Amino acid sequence: MTAEVASIVLFASDAPRCAEFYRSAGIALVDERHDDGPTHYAAELGPVHFAIYQATGPTASLEHRRPGEVFVGFYVDSLDRVVAALTALGMEASGTHEQMSWGCRQLFHDPDGRTVEINDRNHCPSVG
Repeated sequence: MTAEVASIVLFASDAPRCAEFYRSAGIALVDERHDDGPTHYAAELGPVHFAIYQATGPTASLEHRRPGEVFVGFYVDSLDRVVAALTALGMEASGTHEQMSWGCRQLFHDPDGRTVEINDRNHCPSVG
């Protein structure tokens, strides 16, 4: 038996601001509504449906390794461009720029405190 990711759904305390964060990271979110359900923001990321809905409960903790927390990661075409766009939104990077075995990454927290890993396979010239 095999499994694959079908969807990633985030619930946000301020869904429009959260959508702005992910749009700045390169996710082409569009407004979407199904039947009499709530308006939300959605995009297809390859075979994965990614969506952001307005939440009614408390926000997540900044601690991304606690049980129940979600750690979202994306590959982007330009780490520098995404870092600049998120910084222009007033978002602060979490930690330092890191070289990893797959390229480079920078961590941010989205407006609800979820850790978001922004990856660029081609950013660090010595990786390969």
